[in-house]
Amino acid sequence: MPTIDSIHLYPQAKEYWDLVKKSLHGIFHVNPTRTDALVDTLRKNITTWPAQEQLLFYHAEPLNIAADLVGERPTETQTQDYIKLATADGWYTSWLPPQPPTP
Repeated sequence: MPTIDSIHLYPQAKEYWDLVKKSLHGIFHVNPTRTDALVDTLRKNITTWPAQEQLLFYHAEPLNIAADLVGERPTETQTQDYIKLATADGWYTSWLPPQPPTP
């Protein structure tokens, strides 16, 4: 079955999963071992889906995937923390409007 999780065809897939992991650990305070297990299980499950469903999945924000994995909705503070985390990782740099320089 075709998969869009191939690092060779879709190198941003690694960055996507890395951001899900960072969100689980840094925002929802899930320990690293559980973080890896949650992400590995979901990632393997997704590769069994039809390619179109996989593509739709990857349109979800990594924060929302992390929140779903822990069964919580992110608070406003967690959302702001995520934006900082994602921006630091370069995730949002092409999506956000230019920010004025900090004085």
